[in-house]
Amino acid sequence: MDFFEAQEQARRKTKWLVLWFLLAVVGVVIAVDVLVFFLMGGGQATEMVVLASVVTAGVILAASGYKSMQLNGGGSVVAHDLGGRLLMPGSTDFDEKRLLNIVEEMAIASGMPVPQVYLMDNEEGINAFAAGTEPSNAVIGVTRGCLQRLSRDELAGVVAHEFSHILNGDMRLNMRLMGLVFGLVVISIVGRGMVELLRFQSLSSRRSSNKEGGNALMVLFLLGLGLVVIGSIGVFFGRLIQAAVSRQREYLADASAVQFTRNPDGIAGALKKIGGLSEGSKMKSAKAIEASHMFFSNGGMFSFGLATHPPLEIRIRRIAEGWDGKFLETQLKPVAEGRRERKTPKKGGFGALPGVLMMDGLEELGAEERRVVESGEGIHRGLSERWKEASHDREEAQALVFGLLLAEDDELLAGEVSFLKKTAGEDAKARALEWQTEVRGLHSARKIALIELALPTLRGLSESEYQRFLGITRWLISSDGEVDLFEFMIQRVIERHLGSHFERRGFQKIRYRSFDKLLKEANVLISTMASIGAETEEQAKAAHREVTKDWRQSFPLESVTSHDELDAVLDKFDQSSPLVKRQLLIACGKAVARDGRLTSREVELLRTIADSIGCPLPPFVSELKEGEI
Repeated sequence: MDFFEAQEQARRKTKWLVLWFLLAVVGVVIAVDVLVFFLMGGGQATEMVVLASVVTAGVILAASGYKSMQLNGGGSVVAHDLGGRLLMPGSTDFDEKRLLNIVEEMAIASGMPVPQVYLMDNEEGINAFAAGTEPSNAVIGVTRGCLQRLSRDELAGVVAHEFSHILNGDMRLNMRLMGLVFGLVVISIVGRGMVELLRFQSLSSRRSSNKEGGNALMVLFLLGLGLVVIGSIGVFFGRLIQAAVSRQREYLADASAVQFTRNPDGIAGALKKIGGLSEGSKMKSAKAIEASHMFFSNGGMFSFGLATHPPLEIRIRRIAEGWDGKFLETQLKPVAEGRRERKTPKKGGFGALPGVLMMDGLEELGAEERRVVESGEGIHRGLSERWKEASHDREEAQALVFGLLLAEDDELLAGEVSFLKKTAGEDAKARALEWQTEVRGLHSARKIALIELALPTLRGLSESEYQRFLGITRWLISSDGEVDLFEFMIQRVIERHLGSHFERRGFQKIRYRSFDKLLKEANVLISTMASIGAETEEQAKAAHREVTKDWRQSFPLESVTSHDELDAVLDKFDQSSPLVKRQLLIACGKAVARDGRLTSREVELLRTIADSIGCPLPPFVSELKEGEI
């Protein structure tokens, strides 16, 4: 299964999730109606039952809606609820730095923005989670137990498992599930609140001679007690849905993690250590039950036989068939032990030719086989420490992006430099010019990697800083009045990923499920890509004809004329289904290819288009040489 198929499958499963939720709501409403009928009795019972039905359904739906709106803020909302502490890029703590390096390497290998990383300092069990509505606002959370007790390879296996949830659409599904489950358990919360409140009221009513008031309090007390019991039905249904959604996806994420890391011992070792640790994967947070389906392993909550995760033994045997059945005991590491990072990745290759992608590979866009952590390690290792430090500094990260967008033409550059000095200051102008000189000959894969590394830092800007940064990048792109597709795509990628964070964009709706409905828009992109990949207009027309020959409608070669037009085209494809996006990207790849291959710059242009419509693709090169752009 590739990225596009996995995303499509997860979205289809969302429909079933909503159906299960509605059935659960009906079950809880009926239970409340029965309780009200027996407590009230008499002629008013029917009216009260109707009222109870409306109120109960309203409370559940309102609670679910409220929680879902809250989760629109992205994965950081979940991380904060679970007691996570944001790790700042560039941390000097060894364990934190090791974790951040692993996350950065995997993000680069996946072609997605580097997610923010949260550490749950008070959780001593071995566990982790991924949360967010889309890769742009995803976060990875790990417990202190992970850092204390796992080796680098084991930690990488856990993180790779969570990356799989992000890329396969599970994270989005899990966030929706979290909002719905909250609505189901809210009845129990209301019941507990009534019991606690009325328990004290009933004590004071005993001193009063008002018998009718005391009886009313008793009825309300029994109602609250009944809601607690009925709330357990909601909890049961919630756990049932969590288990139904989660268990099979965990097997998939384990297999994806093995494929990603090429190291089954890593994730298997982490699972064995969970089994051998007294704390296991237990989570202490009171909010853990709401997110139990998100964790790497069972959070230790009582599950009524409906565990959200498969048994450890089965998961381990699926990864390591020859396992002897023994778990691993772990001890806290001695202070300051192992303070050295691994510098060279294991041998192995990405399997692609250096600098080019053969045409046959286009049909495999999004395939898990192309996502290998070693490619991310190689690109990450090839970036100088100075560049990494710049991407982790809020001021330097902005100057670095400005430098990437500055024109190479001296006349255009003069105007851009003057604008930078006026809007960002003399220092920002000087730093941007320095970065432009340094990154001019840098391989495009490394340019994209620098942007991906800078994104977590840029998310730390204030609202006013973000608006200024956004305005400057837009001006630099449009200042020459021409469409430089690569620079425009870089700016769009930045805007997409930062906009998701600052503007709290929620779940994106799919409006287009057929490629045929977007042929006009697809023609604009394919025409533009065909022109870029050809040396003459005749070659461009030939490439365009080859790609569009099977379309039900014919279109002329028609390149994009403005940024606004390109934005409108990409916005429509951003709202299309994953399989429609796949069709577009394959067509764009074929249009831009010359002599049966894509150059490295053309590949990276294809990747930025993919990222700008929500389809992160891994790098297609295994050997990067300076000067290759």
